[in-house]
Amino acid sequence: MNEKQVTLQRITKENKLACIQLQPREDQLNLVASNADSLIHATKEITSKPYGIFAEDRMVGFILFDNEIYNDGYYWILRFMIDEKYQGKGYAKLAIKEVIHKLKERTDCKQIRVSHVPHNKVANALYKKSGFQETGEFEENGDIILSYYIS
Repeated sequence: MNEKQVTLQRITKENKLACIQLQPREDQLNLVASNADSLIHATKEITSKPYGIFAEDRMVGFILFDNEIYNDGYYWILRFMIDEKYQGKGYAKLAIKEVIHKLKERTDCKQIRVSHVPHNKVANALYKKSGFQETGEFEENGDIILSYYIS
């Protein structure tokens, strides 16, 4: 298979354990919430839905993003990670591209937002390579907010 592809599949009872078992590298543990925590968070955020990031038939990562507009008028990518075994293979960029593709289909989606801890340079570079721009805004906790503008 030359062209790598990923698909986003909803987290279900059947694949929840596989999702929880995904781990970032040890030096990244302080950069992202655990997937178990993210799944709990997903139940409280009515606009967002959790997805497994699949390469072929294997879950390689996790992403939680809004499937309907949030009350601030934006669509947000809330949580995102690639398992340590699958990093550096291009799956992160493909997953972001897939989310953008899905959300572009929403007529009310004018902007997709994401935030990350300030010292997460890898995430910042990934989002910028994917077309996001810094907004100059910050979350209350100091996280940097980036935005992707739908044209």
